[in-house]
Amino acid sequence: MNPGRHMTFLGLLALAYYAVLLASGAVSTDVMPQFVVSAVLFLSSGRLLRKTSAVRVKDKKKAELDKPRKEPDWAFRTQVLNWVMTILILLVLGLWVMKPVGVSFMEMLDFG
Repeated sequence: MNPGRHMTFLGLLALAYYAVLLASGAVSTDVMPQFVVSAVLFLSSGRLLRKTSAVRVKDKKKAELDKPRKEPDWAFRTQVLNWVMTILILLVLGLWVMKPVGVSFMEMLDFG
């Protein structure tokens, strides 16, 4: 299944989920405009993805005929991935070390 169909399917699932929430009384109608906007964004993004992929396929075929494909710099990409993961791990460990012993992560994030 292509990404455009995935987004359309997610939009339909979002609409169904919001309808169930509204029918069960879990949410009021005050938040319904936000739900409808997010579902419409999902549905329209799926349609846009399908249109742009059709255009890109045509452009890509023309580009492939014009010039050979350049090989990516895997050494550089590996270094970037290593540094990003290192920073992410250090941030998580820093949060874990700075958290007081008797406090959960959810309590720590509650600033009020």
